[in-house]
This record gives sequence, C-alpha cells and structure tokens, in this order.
Amino acid sequence: MKKVRSRSGKAGLPPGSLVRVGDATALAPVIKLFTYTAEGFTEQDLKNLEELPGANALNGIAWLDIDGLDDEKVIHAVGERFCLHPLLLEDVLNYDHRPKLEEYQDTLFVVAKMLSLDEETGGIDMEQVSFVLSKGTLISFQERPGDILDPIRERIRKNLGRVRKHNADYLLYALLDVIVDNYFLIVENVGERIQELERKVTVRPGNEDLLTIQEIRSLLITVNRYVTPTRELAGRLNTVQSSLIEKGTRRYINDLQDHTVYIADSINTFRDMLTNLENTYHAGVNMRMGQVMKLLTVISTIFIPLTFIVGVYGMNFDHMPELHWHYGYFTVMGGMFIVSVVMLLWFRRKRWL
Repeated sequence: MKKVRSRSGKAGLPPGSLVRVGDATALAPVIKLFTYTAEGFTEQDLKNLEELPGANALNGIAWLDIDGLDDEKVIHAVGERFCLHPLLLEDVLNYDHRPKLEEYQDTLFVVAKMLSLDEETGGIDMEQVSFVLSKGTLISFQERPGDILDPIRERIRKNLGRVRKHNADYLLYALLDVIVDNYFLIVENVGERIQELERKVTVRPGNEDLLTIQEIRSLLITVNRYVTPTRELAGRLNTVQSSLIEKGTRRYINDLQDHTVYIADSINTFRDMLTNLENTYHAGVNMRMGQVMKLLTVISTIFIPLTFIVGVYGMNFDHMPELHWHYGYFTVMGGMFIVSVVMLLWFRRKRWL
C-alpha cells in the first residue's frame, strides 16, 4: 500500500519555502560535477558547498549530479549559485510530484519517476528525480544515492555514444531514456508473470491465483500512474518552444515518446489479460464445483433405491418372506449391487458422467 506523505509541515508557509515533503533518508548528499566536451571530460566529487561552481564558472557542458536531498542547505546553495526560481526549488523537495515539465525564464524544470522492481517483495520501488536544464548545464536532484543512471555516467567517462558530442538537452534526453527503458524491464517482468499465471490457471486454478491476479493488477496501476504523465512529459518536451531544446534532439525525444506510448499500450493489454484470466479462474472454479456437485448428485441418486431396499428389510416384521431365508442377505446385497451398476451404466449412456 502506498504511504500517504504528509504536507502539513508546509501549512501556512509562503510559496517557495524549502520544506521537504517525503520520507527522510538520513544520508549525506553526494554531489558530483561532470564537465565534458567531445575531446575530454572532468569528474569532481564536491565535498562542501563552497566548492559549488557558479553558472558562469563552467566550461563545456556541465552536469551537476546531486544524490540525497535531506539537507535543505544544499538545495538553497544550488539555487543561489544558478539563480533558480524559489518555486522550482520547492518542487525539488516535494517527492510526491507527478512527472511534469515547467518552463521558467532561462530554464526548463523536469520531474521524472525512476521505477525499479523489488526482487524480495515483487513490488515497485519509486524514486523521484528532478532535472533543471539551462544553457550548457543540467542539474539533477535525486532523493537518495544509488540509481539506474550509471550507464550515462559511464558513457561520459568512456566517450561512448553521442552524449559528449551534443549539448545538455541531449544529456537530459539520455537520462530520461534510461528511466523509461527501466519501465520496459518492469513491464516485461509483469508480462512473464502473467504468462506463467495463465498456464497455471488454465490447467488447474488454485485459491492463491486470484490473490496473485489482484497483486499484479495493483502493480500495473502503480506503473501506469507514472507512465501516463511521463508520456505527456515527453510529448510536451518535444513541442515546447524553447531554445534550450535543439532541433536534432527533438527526434530522439519523439522516439522517447513512442516508447512511453508502447509501454502504456502494453499495460492496457496486460490489464485486459488479467481481466480475462480472472474470468477464466472463476469459470474453472465454477466448473470444478459443478463436477463435484454432479458427482455428489450421482452418488445420492444411486443410494436412493439402495436406501429404500435397506429400509424395507429393516422394518423387522415377523412375517416377511425373506427374513428367514438362508440366502436372503446375499440376494439383497447382490440385488443392490446390480441396481447400482445398472444406474451407472444408464448415467453413462445418457452422458451424465
């Protein structure tokens, strides 16, 4: 169940107040600065706020990578060095935002959600990441250290792909693309779980299958909650009239939008499959129940004449012809057996069995 994050700490405060809305991690922020060109790059671990550069002190393309937002002083210092809007900084500390794009005077502010599968519980781990794009600079804010963005860092270090050959807008696209690619991993995992469940439900549905169907449906609802606004985010990023997004990058962003559309369609398909699986489960359970009821009915029907015979010979009258006959017991039991066999053959002929 998703935890409701309290906003009561912001009550009565003016807009732009730096108050964290979300769960604290008690981890010190990790700040890295990547500066690169097509020819080379530098990577710095910034140990204190005094080492933070200003916007005018950077050469080449710069990526200020901040992991961990428990210290509001860091957010405030970054805002001052790069002249960021107070409302933007306030949104950075609100971990409960939906994916979105906002335009400010010289910057674009993007909020995205990183999703990953929890291997122990099978649920979804969610982390918010915020991006601030300005001319030649990208700043990223993450809730906690450790993420899925390491492939982009390696591309910068080893000059792989196109990252170091393009501007900061392409870096923003590359980071968003990695986030969306991880959505594919989740959706593919869900698809495999549905296929396995489909085989099981079709052969022999069990009581635990209905619970599994509900769990997977809840997981898809959670993923879709972030995929839909991410699709809107990619569409708006592709059409926003900003000089910060170059024409060449828009082609890649359009591809990113196509990926989100595909993921959303896959989620809708899986939800339909789960509905069909649930119907199949109930149909299988009803069929098994019908078979059990039919078997019990046949047994009861066979015992009706047998009960009648036993009842007749259990009346204990003195002058019943077969009571004192030497072979009476064996004759009655044999007759009961013949009646049972004849009834079973009759049911089989009528295809009731």
